[in-house]
Amino acid sequence: MSRPHWLEQIRLFFKDLQIINSNKATDILEFELLELRNIYALLLFGSFVGMPAPPVHITLQLLPLMQEEVELMLKRINVAHDALAEVVSILGEP
Repeated sequence: MSRPHWLEQIRLFFKDLQIINSNKATDILEFELLELRNIYALLLFGSFVGMPAPPVHITLQLLPLMQEEVELMLKRINVAHDALAEVVSILGEP
């Protein structure tokens, strides 16, 4: 016994809706992870922008976990004054 055409269409609609929601949830989680990393970096390096910083020994213990963020921060500092270098760094190296 086959299903009516409209029931199959409804089933496909909800299947597509589930795929869209799972993709959206993944994007939201990636964004939240990026924001948490930014907050983490701000906590460790907050003294550079005038925020109270945690004690030095805690910062030094957490610093190895910040390797990627420190490298990214240093890259951005190097190209901060050169807009063309920023565009080229986004496009990638040859």
